[in-house]
Amino acid sequence: MYSKAKISGHPIHPALIAFPVALYVVTAVALIVFESGSGDAFWFRVATYASTAGVVMALIAAVPGLIDLLQLPIASDARRTGVIHAVLNVSTVALFIVASAMLWRQWNDYPALSLDGLGPMILSLIGVALTCAAGALGWKLVQTYHVGIDDERVPITTSPYSSTKPYPTTKTPYPHAR
Repeated sequence: MYSKAKISGHPIHPALIAFPVALYVVTAVALIVFESGSGDAFWFRVATYASTAGVVMALIAAVPGLIDLLQLPIASDARRTGVIHAVLNVSTVALFIVASAMLWRQWNDYPALSLDGLGPMILSLIGVALTCAAGALGWKLVQTYHVGIDDERVPITTSPYSSTKPYPTTKTPYPHAR
């Protein structure tokens, strides 16, 4: 299933998802460091920026993801997997929006009041777990259902490791997507 949202033949969604994933992990790690007793406002602010940037990048990545999802055959295993993948990602974005709001609400409180990162830390850890589950389903979409892969037939070529052994370079495109 060739991706409809692409640049120079490359699917956009898989290229963009690395940013929110990394920023979500940074948020969780920064809040763990902050809550583990450092009390350093630096880590609180890193988490605030990372959480907000992760939400923004996730929303940007969602646009080409939605375009690709809507191209999947309606009554297919690929579509069902894609919908679950999308629901997990939307849930993650919602958790990080709440965590960001909780963090920003305290932005100007330091040092007058003590900063509380426990609630956002719990939300971010749940969000990272959901991101891992969504990532596994995204991987399944690519590897099992060949979403984002050009399905044009490529002729049999010679193996790059042996000049005498031909091997097929394609399989039946997305057999489960029918």
